[in-house]
Parts: sequence; C-alpha cells; structure tokens
Amino acid sequence: MSAFCDKFRSTNEERRMAESKTSSDVGIVGLLGILIGGACVLVALVGVLNTAFDLNLALSVSGTSTPLPKHWDEVFGVAAAGVLIMALTVFGGFVRRKFTEAKGKPLLRVGILLGAFALLVMAGRGLQIVALTMTYGSMLAYYSTDGDLDDVKAELAGKPDRAALDQAVDRAAQYNNAPALALLLEAGADMRGSTLPEAQRRCALVGKSYEFIKTAIDHGIKPDACPRGEIAVWEAVKFAKSDDEAAKNVTLLLGGGWSASATPDYDKRSPKKIAAEKKWSKTLQALGDAG
Repeated sequence: MSAFCDKFRSTNEERRMAESKTSSDVGIVGLLGILIGGACVLVALVGVLNTAFDLNLALSVSGTSTPLPKHWDEVFGVAAAGVLIMALTVFGGFVRRKFTEAKGKPLLRVGILLGAFALLVMAGRGLQIVALTMTYGSMLAYYSTDGDLDDVKAELAGKPDRAALDQAVDRAAQYNNAPALALLLEAGADMRGSTLPEAQRRCALVGKSYEFIKTAIDHGIKPDACPRGEIAVWEAVKFAKSDDEAAKNVTLLLGGGWSASATPDYDKRSPKKIAAEKKWSKTLQALGDAG
C-alpha cells in the first residue's frame, strides 16, 4: 500500500512538473511575442517622427545600419505588424488557457478550437481589407484592377465618393480593364483625376489598349477631360507593337478629337514621321495629312 501511495505521489509530482514546464515555456513564448510586437510599435513611433520631419534616422547595430521607416505606408505597415503580433500572442494565450480548462471535455475543446479558427479567419479578412485599402486607396480601386465585375458593381452600389472613383479609374487604366472602366464611367466617374495629387494626374488613355480607349471615347471622354493627354496619338504610334494596333488606336483617338501633331518635349518627331520610319502603311493612312 505504501509503495502504491509513493508511486501515486510520484506520478502527480511528475505531472505538476510537466505542467509547470509547459506553462513556463508558453509564458516565455508569450513574453517574447509581446516584446517583438512592442518593438515594432516603438519603431513605428520613431518612424512617425522620421517621416514627419525627414530626419533620415537609422538603427545601427554591430557596424550595420538599418534605415528606419521614412514613408507613411512603411510606418503604418510596421505598426500594424506589431499590433498583430501582440494581439495574436494574447489571443493564443487565452485559447490555450480555455483549452486546458476544458480537460476531459472533448466536445468543448473542439468548440474552442473551431471558434478560435473562425475568429482568426474573420480577423484575417479584416486585415486583408485594411491592407488592400491602404495599397489601392479603396476596395473599389482594388476590384477595378482585374477583379470580378460583380464586386465592382457591389462597391458602386454603395455610392463611392469622387476620390474613390478617381482611384478606381486610375487602377482600371493601369490594368487595361475596359469592362471595369465602363462600369465606373456609367456610375459617374471621369478621367480628370481631380482628387488626385497634381503630379499624378495623367490621361488614362495614353498607351492603353484599343478596347480601353474605345470604351472611354464611347462614354464621351474628350481631350479636354483627360489631363496631360495631348500626346496620346504620338504614344499610340511610338509604343504600338504592330501597324494594325497603331492604326486602330490612331483612328479612335483622331475621331475623339486628339491631335496628330502634338509631340513630347524629348522627341519632336511627329507621329507620321515615326510611322514612316517603321514603314507602317496602315498607320500612315490613318494619320492622313496630319503631322
């Protein structure tokens, strides 16, 4: 009997030691997560000053220098990473405690794990939306790249403001997404880019595909509504990959009111001269007597 009691006490002692070790290990991991997350937030705070006052600060360790964040997107990214690490650490500790408390209750443990997974999925989706919004300006702009047109329609149903429409048109142009452009223009967007910074305003038709240009012109876009687009015809000839492509785009642009004689400051060759150098007869015919 005495031997049995000794063995029982020994087993309990071993179990307590194992639980204590596990708790200690988890505590160390949790503390490490909090420290790493806190360090990221601290770096982001310093990055705020670095960005606001253009200080060009850097972190020097063992002879190596690492620049601190000096752009707002970098600052927000580092801060978000820090907050995420700390949140996951705290959440993981909470789930572990609840899982341990549910010992002997397998169904409850399954429920805890499923609930934790569902919360992580929802949090992940939320973070994805935040990241996409920070990158593209709005979800409408993101969907206007090469996303599902139903998503574009859903965003437009929410009556986005002018800034969101401008960002979406800019992204649609970047990806030559003519169907998305059509939806945007029908919803009241234009190509003036009036809410964009002056330096970013540029005619979204320049250098785009035939389908994209046609969609814009069919929806009433004219040269005066497309800033810095005077050389659209020149670029259509200069950067086209074939005579057929250039001729089609030139015909569209000339029909929409664009000039065949405008040239950039860095190259004074007319569209007609460039077409002649390339020996593109169809493009020359489309240009006619212009240039």
